[in-house]
Amino acid sequence: MPAPDTSHRLTRRVSVRTEVWLGQDGIFTRSEEWLSDLSLGGAFIESASTANPGAVINLRFQLPTSSAPIDCTAIVRHTRGGQGLGVEFVDLSPDSRGRLRDFVDGRAP
Repeated sequence: MPAPDTSHRLTRRVSVRTEVWLGQDGIFTRSEEWLSDLSLGGAFIESASTANPGAVINLRFQLPTSSAPIDCTAIVRHTRGGQGLGVEFVDLSPDSRGRLRDFVDGRAP
C-alpha cells in the first residue's frame, strides 16, 4: 500500500503506539484500538471498527510521558479500509493541548 500524501499537513506528526479508548456520552470502552500517529491536530487510530467520515467520536488516550489521560472529541476525516481512522481533534482542553504540544515537539525531528 502506498504511503499517504502528507504534503497538506499543517502540523508535525510523530509515531507513537498507545492504547486509545473510544467513548460515547462520557462512557469509554476498552477495546483493540491503538493510536499510532499523532499531531497537535489529530491522530490515526488503528482499528477494525468502521466509522464514516464526518462521524463524531470521543477519545481517551494517555501519552507515554504523562500519567493523566487526554479526553477529547474528534471528527473522523478519513478511513483506511478496515485498517483505521484518521481523526481531527476538535476540543482539546488548554492543559491537554499543552501536554500534547510538549510531547510532539519533544519527539519530532
